[in-house]
Amino acid sequence: MKNFVEAKTVKNWISDNKEIAFIDVRELAQHTAGHPLFSISIPFSKFEINIEKLLPNKKVRLVLFDNNNGISEITYRLAKNLKYTNIFILKNGVDGWKRSKFHLFDGVNVPSKSFGELVEKKFKTPSITALQLSKKQREKKDIIILDGRPFDEYNKMSIPGSVCCPNAEIPYRISGILKSSNTEIIINCAGRTRSIIGAQALINFGIKNKVYALENGTQGWFLANLKLDHRKTKFLNKTPNNKKIIELRNKVVSLLKNNVEIIDFNQAQKLINNENITTYIFDVRANTNQKKELSEIRNVPGGQLVQATDKYIGVLKSHVIVFDDGDLVRAGMTALWLKKMKYHCYVVNESPKRIKNLNLKNDVNFKTNPINLIKLENLKNLNGTLIFDIRSSIDYCKKRINGSIWTNRLVIRNETTPYNKSIVLVTDDLLKASLVTSDIVKKDPKSIVKVYHWNATEVEHFLDYIDSTKVELDEKFIDFNFHTHLRHQENKEHAKNYLKWETDLIKNMDEEERKFFR
Repeated sequence: MKNFVEAKTVKNWISDNKEIAFIDVRELAQHTAGHPLFSISIPFSKFEINIEKLLPNKKVRLVLFDNNNGISEITYRLAKNLKYTNIFILKNGVDGWKRSKFHLFDGVNVPSKSFGELVEKKFKTPSITALQLSKKQREKKDIIILDGRPFDEYNKMSIPGSVCCPNAEIPYRISGILKSSNTEIIINCAGRTRSIIGAQALINFGIKNKVYALENGTQGWFLANLKLDHRKTKFLNKTPNNKKIIELRNKVVSLLKNNVEIIDFNQAQKLINNENITTYIFDVRANTNQKKELSEIRNVPGGQLVQATDKYIGVLKSHVIVFDDGDLVRAGMTALWLKKMKYHCYVVNESPKRIKNLNLKNDVNFKTNPINLIKLENLKNLNGTLIFDIRSSIDYCKKRINGSIWTNRLVIRNETTPYNKSIVLVTDDLLKASLVTSDIVKKDPKSIVKVYHWNATEVEHFLDYIDSTKVELDEKFIDFNFHTHLRHQENKEHAKNYLKWETDLIKNMDEEERKFFR
């Protein structure tokens, strides 16, 4: 196998006009400690499970990299087995990238975060500080505070007086809450990106009101020694009347003209059928009762699709189809941002019921192997059994079976001593358990592997088996994102570091990386 490629070549590929998937196969802690800007995390521990979801086209130009420790070669073979045909390995892994004087970025969602900072710089998006907003509240000014995050994030912590309205929904729903054209609108998130994108989207949409992004979001509020709300449930769920929807639709169609193509069912199917390109399709509505009807099509609210693009789209410069209820506002505003992020974007002008009839042509070759499931009570009869907990480390640290050891697939792969005994895997993901079981048996065919599928209700009935003492997170938990992870736990140092990280992103990008975005 000689398909190694130099860092400089990969850098050039990222900037050309062809699709590329640049995949970091290291575990999450390693990825978030430093990775190339446009790389996507698909850890070896879940590689076969996730690669076909994120890279649906088997012909895509695929570059794998690791810590120059042989894991890329393993995943190369796994990808070959899944019928990928155009695979390369970054020579010398991240070391090769660093030796070429290319920057490594820590954290997650780095392309989207960088894009947000560039948007603010380009458009000079108006902002307001936490103290300025607090003063307006005390003076009972005519303002609306909209939290552009999904409801679960809003529910955890929010600005007092704010209402949850995920970003792509704001232009569509805001008329239901606006008092007048004099009402000032403040958009916030937890940090910066969704505040900036949400505010700028409203401005781009042509709203007459003054619009501001709350500088540094809930973290800025916390750092200003202001009190956050918790467990609030206010959600802007007002649907415009038919007359308003027509008006909004006409406005977004005008914005899309010469920017994003509006397509019908047949055109969407033609894109999906094209085997020479990668095409994704997303339902970008934030509050939909039709998710079950459209279960094969992924529902990702538009604001989140822009905020965390690398979580949902594994191929740079790929084709992205989006849709909503037919108003085109939520899909259109999402598509306009994604186009600036260098995706080929399309809005489907069809009803969701019609769209669900698209043939997605999913080419999934990953097959699970049989596993031997047991009940928690069976563990008492398994004396001398090794118990490996392969759930996320954050869950393991909260609660675990007595005597169990946290591990993951990579750790097991690197273990040189054969187990040669009975093993129980504790998991909340049977697909992951199937992979680990296969690896153990390949290493030592004498091993007998049983699987306990973690059940919170069952666990409560066998508390004598359970250890709930707190375990501190440390570097052995390689699946955890340690990057400023205490910022939402009232740790001001982490909050400051996170905000500095966001604002420094542009500074750390080279000219080629900054020019990538449109």
